[in-house]
Amino acid sequence: MTALRTLVRFGSTAAIGPLRCGATLNEIAATLGPPWDIGRVGKRRRWPHLFSYGDAELCVRRCRRVTLISVQTWRDAIELPVPGTAILATFAGPLTHTQVAAELGAAGCRPGPVTLHQPPGQLALQVETTGDTFTFRAEADAEPLLESAGHWISGHECTPRATGAPDDGFGA
Repeated sequence: MTALRTLVRFGSTAAIGPLRCGATLNEIAATLGPPWDIGRVGKRRRWPHLFSYGDAELCVRRCRRVTLISVQTWRDAIELPVPGTAILATFAGPLTHTQVAAELGAAGCRPGPVTLHQPPGQLALQVETTGDTFTFRAEADAEPLLESAGHWISGHECTPRATGAPDDGFGA
């Protein structure tokens, strides 16, 4: 397994093993063990909250559902969960635009360019079927390098936690 192969699978399924939008943090933790606590999204509220498994970051709502997965790929070494295990594997980075686009295309993912709201020095590809976005840093006279890959859902509505529900270890 390579980082590129894992990310192509992410592009085609919008999941890395149990990491997928709509899953609960408890479901994921049952397979991968407890996540790393990154911290709050905002200063005044506990939720939404960020957790991670290596370089796969999750934005989790109060109801414990994942609404965003962002895989940080800009580092020299990329840590990602190995599907079907509780192991994090370390892969060499970074990945190039040419590599990612070719592998996504070969897997039938049909990536297309994202043209709206791209800041200078950045370009992105979006997989047509899943909506996964692969964002690249483009520097003059150099191959664009993958910064992150992400998937998110919108329109999520949290259901309130049951009164007296036991602490799940992720905060009340």
